[in-house]
Amino acid sequence: MLKLNVVPSLDSNYVDTSMFDEVEIGDLKDLGTLKLNVQPIFLGAWYHKVVAPIDNWLGLEAEIELGEFTPDEKRFNLDGKKRYMDNPGVYVGGKADLESDCGVGYNIMYDSTDTSYQLDQSHPKLGYRPFWRYIYKDRVEKDGCINVINVNSWNVTNPKEFGYYYFPGDVIRLKVYSPIPNYLQMRIEVVKPTTIEKYVNIRKRYHLKNDMPSTFYSPIFSSEGQGVKKAEFKRVNSIDQFGNEGKPTIRTNAKMSSAVWHNCYLYKMHNGKLYKYPFVKELQYVINAPLDDAFTIENYNENSGGEKVSIHPETSKYDK
Repeated sequence: MLKLNVVPSLDSNYVDTSMFDEVEIGDLKDLGTLKLNVQPIFLGAWYHKVVAPIDNWLGLEAEIELGEFTPDEKRFNLDGKKRYMDNPGVYVGGKADLESDCGVGYNIMYDSTDTSYQLDQSHPKLGYRPFWRYIYKDRVEKDGCINVINVNSWNVTNPKEFGYYYFPGDVIRLKVYSPIPNYLQMRIEVVKPTTIEKYVNIRKRYHLKNDMPSTFYSPIFSSEGQGVKKAEFKRVNSIDQFGNEGKPTIRTNAKMSSAVWHNCYLYKMHNGKLYKYPFVKELQYVINAPLDDAFTIENYNENSGGEKVSIHPETSKYDK
């Protein structure tokens, strides 16, 4: 078996990424005129996606107050795995040659520091855990034939790492950036911890220092073309549906309370210096799928790329 010389991921400390620590806000006039590109609609989820024009972006950062998920009790255990079939996420992504997504999604968690048992899909999803997905090319030789395949790598944090549990009401700073050509990295830090009593009490069970989560750095993962070619970046609020990707979206009464994008910026070099530019409406191609009436979008900090997003499919006239 032969493989392409692609290293799918590198250690999170492989290179110095401090240039993305504190980035100065740039003047939108530096960007000139950028063309918005029509985006395809993907089936199998309820999602609000905001996509930037293709340009020499090096990444994106945003501060987001995480919303609270209410599942649809009628969509429980439909696959025999004792789980709800709808699952929310808040994430960003980039695409040069191949697509990458990263952010936080509702996920199973330990409800205390007792990890003597193995979690499975039937355990409760108390809040959010980081995830990152990337695609890389692999080459396989068999019987004299060579095939190049795309490997779709889905990754989440270890559930025993309590410092990387995030809860509704937390304000997180989410960054994704290209520290070296053809790779991306995600970083998550809590700007302001939740004050919602339910989640404050849950967090206390993990005995974190000062009851504060840790800053998360993903591995530096393959994302072909990033930092080399022009790229497209996006931000997304979604309710995904297990086993339904690529199929018609299913009606649900699950809902997601308002997630607040306090700001959102795009990274780009200008005259040899890294700046971040507000992801304002002039730079946004917006998709609400499958129908607009499942979403409430409120203006908020527009000059900084912000807005408020709620997802409530039960109000939609969608009839699938």
